[in-house]
Amino acid sequence: MSDKPILVTGATGSISSLVIPQLLASGSKVRALVHGADKAKALSDKGVEVIVGDLDNPASLEKAFKGISTVFLLTPFGEKADALARNAITAAKKAGRPYVVRLSAVKAGLDAPTANGRSHGQTEKDLNESGLPVAILKPHYFMQNIFGSAQTIATEGVFYHGMGEGKLGMIDVRDIADSAVKALLDPSLAGKTFTLTGPESITFHTVAQAFTAALGRPVKDIAIPPEAVADNIRKMGWGEWAATVMRDYSAAYGSGWADFVTEDVKKLAGHPARSIAQFAREVLSPALSKR
Repeated sequence: MSDKPILVTGATGSISSLVIPQLLASGSKVRALVHGADKAKALSDKGVEVIVGDLDNPASLEKAFKGISTVFLLTPFGEKADALARNAITAAKKAGRPYVVRLSAVKAGLDAPTANGRSHGQTEKDLNESGLPVAILKPHYFMQNIFGSAQTIATEGVFYHGMGEGKLGMIDVRDIADSAVKALLDPSLAGKTFTLTGPESITFHTVAQAFTAALGRPVKDIAIPPEAVADNIRKMGWGEWAATVMRDYSAAYGSGWADFVTEDVKKLAGHPARSIAQFAREVLSPALSKR
C-alpha cells in the first residue's frame, strides 16, 4: 500500500462520504477536497487531511493534488462538470500523474441522449487522452434518487416519475461506494471500465411494491410525461439545463435505453449488488421513520 494519500473530491457527497470511512479502515491515508472550512471538522476528526479548494478554481488545486498516489474524481451535476474535470486532470498531470478513478455515468458518451451523459463522455475522452492511469466507473440510476420523493411517499403514499414502463438496472449508492473503494485500492485496474448496476432491471411499479412491503402500507408510483418532469425541475429552481437533462433522461429510460444489468459490482466489490427490496428495508424505511 502506498504511503501517499488518496485524494477524494466531492468528499461530503453521498458516495464519497461512504468511501472515505472504508479507505481509512483499510489503513490508507485520505485527503479530502472540500469547498469550505465549515465542512472540514467532521472529516478532520476522523483522521482525514482536509484541503479547502474548488475544482472551479485551478489555483486552489495544487496543494490538494501534491504528493498523492490516487484521486477519486467526482464532479457535481451541472453544466460545468466537464470543465471542472479538465481542471482536475490538469492538476493531476502537474502533480506526478496519479492513478485516477473516475465516477462517470451510465452509458456516458459523446452521443448520449442527455447533456449530462455527453459531458461525462467528454471527460472520459479527456482522461483517455491525458496519459494518466485511469479506471472508469459508470453507475446506473441511483436508488437513492427516489429520496427526492420522500415527502410524498411519507404523506401521500405516492411518488412521481417520468420513466413510464421503462425498466432500469438501478443501483444502491452503497454498492457504488463499495466498488469505488476496491478500484481505488487496486491501481492494476487502470485502463478498465466498469458499468455498475443493481441485480435486476425493474420498473417503478416494482419499486413501489418493494416500498409497500418495507413500509407496511401502500405506496404507489405515478408516471408523468417527461416534459412535466422538466416543469417540476424548473419550479424547484434548478435551472433550464437541469430541467432539460431530467426530461431527456426520463424519455430515454422510458424507452428502455438502460434496460440492462451487469455483474461488475460483484467483480469489484466481491458481493452481489443490493436489491431494491434491501434498499427499501435498510435505507428508505429507517429514513422515513425519522420524519
